[in-house]
Amino acid sequence: MKTSDNQKPYPGDILIFTRPHRLVDYAIKLFTMSRYYHVAIYVEEDRVIEARPKGVIIDSIGDRAGGFAVLRAPENLGEEALSWAKTQLGAPFDHMDFVVIMLEHLFLRLHLNKVPSGKYSCAEFVATAFDHAGVRLFPDRDLDDIEPRDFAELLPVEAVSST
Repeated sequence: MKTSDNQKPYPGDILIFTRPHRLVDYAIKLFTMSRYYHVAIYVEEDRVIEARPKGVIIDSIGDRAGGFAVLRAPENLGEEALSWAKTQLGAPFDHMDFVVIMLEHLFLRLHLNKVPSGKYSCAEFVATAFDHAGVRLFPDRDLDDIEPRDFAELLPVEAVSST
């Protein structure tokens, strides 16, 4: 997987967002101690499919332009991940996952086991889309335990030092 800031994304690529716009975005960065607060899958024409508080939607990245890094879709399976992701349009957002992330970062010894519910956090949604395409992005992790900061592990070392 290759990436760089401001690199042109192609359909199925993963976008990792760095410039928060809402209070909850700042909270995610603070609790996870990461510069990344959100992930989505690029659709086309500056639009992404993502899990947001309103559910799984296709939305513009116009106001977020330049505030993300691009991860090329692994194993050229971005189109397949994107195709599955589109079948989830309207699926609900997992608000409880945000609470779990905060609690597990506040209380380091705490690990809450969540049962997958057909609701998605942004990171879980992207990881699940690629799982359905045949690529396990984080083989040693449960899909519902993935956070936006985990996607930084997929960045090449030179991209991490420059982002």
